[in-house]
Amino acid sequence: MRIKLDKADIMFSKYIRSRDNWTCQRCHTKYQEGDPGLHCSHYFGRSSESTRFDSENCDALCFGCHQYWGERDREEYRDFKIKQLGEKRFKLLRLRSNQYKKKDRKMSYIIAKKLLEQFLKSSNVQ
Repeated sequence: MRIKLDKADIMFSKYIRSRDNWTCQRCHTKYQEGDPGLHCSHYFGRSSESTRFDSENCDALCFGCHQYWGERDREEYRDFKIKQLGEKRFKLLRLRSNQYKKKDRKMSYIIAKKLLEQFLKSSNVQ
């Protein structure tokens, strides 16, 4: 079954992949901007609306690494997230993933667009 993506998903994915410099965070393969082989991976699945658009929950992963961490080695992905965020922030992320959040894709799109704009502006300044 194909995952349905809306404008908010597409904008947020572009932000995450840009933030991670179009590089897989597991195998460190560099991709060209816009390459569909690099995904926006959600540690806590996309069904959790409360962390669906949470940048601490997401990483740029290539297709192979996304499948590996998503299906075969969740423990390695968990260890990566703890190293990336620290124990305290990982626990807070887990708490957020279990909270209810009403779906508001218009607002999620606006926030994702602003995050991407701010990131691109700050990366061009440096």
